[in-house]
Amino acid sequence: MYVQLPGNWTKHAFIRNNFLIKNDEQLVKIVKSGLRVVTVDPQKSSVRPETTPKPNYVKKDVPKKISEIDLGPPLMPSGFGEFLTDASVAPKRKASHLYEVCLHVMDHILKDPTAGKIIQFKEGVSEIVDLLLADQETATQLFHITSRDHYTYTHSINVGVMSILLTKKLFGESTPHDMKELSAAYFLHDLGMTNVPSDLLYSTGKFNERERSIIEQHPMDGYIILEEAGLLTVESKIILSQHHERDDGSGYPHGLQGNEIHIYSRICAVADVFDAMTSRRLYKPSLTLYDALTLMKFDMGLRLNAEVFSAFVHLFKL
Repeated sequence: MYVQLPGNWTKHAFIRNNFLIKNDEQLVKIVKSGLRVVTVDPQKSSVRPETTPKPNYVKKDVPKKISEIDLGPPLMPSGFGEFLTDASVAPKRKASHLYEVCLHVMDHILKDPTAGKIIQFKEGVSEIVDLLLADQETATQLFHITSRDHYTYTHSINVGVMSILLTKKLFGESTPHDMKELSAAYFLHDLGMTNVPSDLLYSTGKFNERERSIIEQHPMDGYIILEEAGLLTVESKIILSQHHERDDGSGYPHGLQGNEIHIYSRICAVADVFDAMTSRRLYKPSLTLYDALTLMKFDMGLRLNAEVFSAFVHLFKL
């Protein structure tokens, strides 16, 4: 198995924190180091573990086939698709309605992420993506209308919208990318936050080691929720598990570096960091656009991909 050890090299007898276990001697060293927990990366392992350790989440029995899943009551409002394609509706009004619908739907999903809700949302995302790729004026209005109050569902929508437009900026109108699956993954990037206790999610204090480990588990929690629902796509595998990885290896959960991090995750990471910096939170004021971009450029230069960040800045037409 490919493992990641917590802490730095002074906490154990290995030169690197991330490596593939090849013999029993390495296992003995891990035990003698006194480590109680290590993280296993199934994608880099030669043998995938039968179960993935994960706190605060109970596996649910779900149908294996999408056709067998009970979608539940309608999640998207009636006539939503027709409204988006109505040429008589002003772009600003269209963008405002679209944002409110997304907030409502994402709030429902993150409170109870059932397979049926996720399937309905992905179908709605298809219509949203078609609009954003075809209607630049509405896309621009939506980009500037994003809320600055930081709740998990508003953050998810903000990051989703910015990531879609950044992908469009980087790859152009005609790309080989599955924009519908990709966009759904952007919106659902923080799905694993549903497993984080609310008192921890909205805490104003500094996290201790145990609390930080719970927070840093959320990328893989979201991955597992979709996997167990039978809705894990190539795009969501990448984005949910890697959106907190950083180019200099300082990210989590696997400490990936440079080109080990997929371009989709780098896109999501830039949007994620920007929205976190410019949103009001209980424990900090929001940064201005200029201050956030300056901090991202100079203080996080080794963490965020330079090419992706440059394209993001150009979205603001600065």
